[in-house]
Amino acid sequence: MKNVIVFMDMSKMDEIVLKQVKQLEKVWGFDEICLLHYVEIQELTDDFSTQFPDLDRPLEEILEEEIIEKATNSGWEAENYSVKIHSKGGKEGLTNWINSSDYSLCVFGKKVINPGSGIFASKIARLIDKSILFTTETSRPNFDNVMLCVDFSTYSKKAVKFLNHFIPDSASNFSLFHVYKVPAVYFPFVKQKSERLVEEEKKKAEKALDHFREKYTKQPKSNAWVEYNDDQPSDKVIYNYARTHHVDLIVLGIKGKSDDDDLLIGSVAEKLIQPDRYVPVLLVQ
Repeated sequence: MKNVIVFMDMSKMDEIVLKQVKQLEKVWGFDEICLLHYVEIQELTDDFSTQFPDLDRPLEEILEEEIIEKATNSGWEAENYSVKIHSKGGKEGLTNWINSSDYSLCVFGKKVINPGSGIFASKIARLIDKSILFTTETSRPNFDNVMLCVDFSTYSKKAVKFLNHFIPDSASNFSLFHVYKVPAVYFPFVKQKSERLVEEEKKKAEKALDHFREKYTKQPKSNAWVEYNDDQPSDKVIYNYARTHHVDLIVLGIKGKSDDDDLLIGSVAEKLIQPDRYVPVLLVQ
């Protein structure tokens, strides 16, 4: 089911995210949308009431009213969403509720222009077992140019399955992208990475990616691209390619082939969602 949670932080970012999700809903066809705000427990102590003596209604009611106003200002109809203010149980209670729910996607606004640390979103992302979309103020809401990063792991297969479900066949530009390298096994015998070795590995990577595309994707307009890492971290190669090719959305499995099973988020995914990375990212659980 295409059920979505949109996290609201009660900042200017909310209306940006709401407008983007509204546009995405037209393309992706969400079934249920929940607008969620998390209240830290310490915000609801006695100190809160002393700081705001004129508060004549419960905080949850005021916050819900404000979220509804934001949604209305963003062109949302009341029957198209629900509102949840989570104020009990702390982050553990929040993540337990999300993980046990029928929602399949969580949406966070990632501030790359407006002030914001992104600490809350990154913490929650490590605790929930749902797919996560990090969108930015500069995101194009239709996500016409989508790039799926493939490392041939089970996570890559889950990611393309997710896209087959969410993104329609009419996506104008859908690309599969793989970062390849020359295996270290060569270097006790070969002192330098010759052009011949790089070209041989490129051909292997292209063949493997073409096979993956034919076997798993449904998008008829998909392309397949490979890029040599040239001793650079994979996340840097992915991000630079996405920026130079005007990619609207980077999609990858929440973990990769080389990540430890104990990791909640893989090393490449972790770096791609940092605040200094401007391209929106979808992590598929």
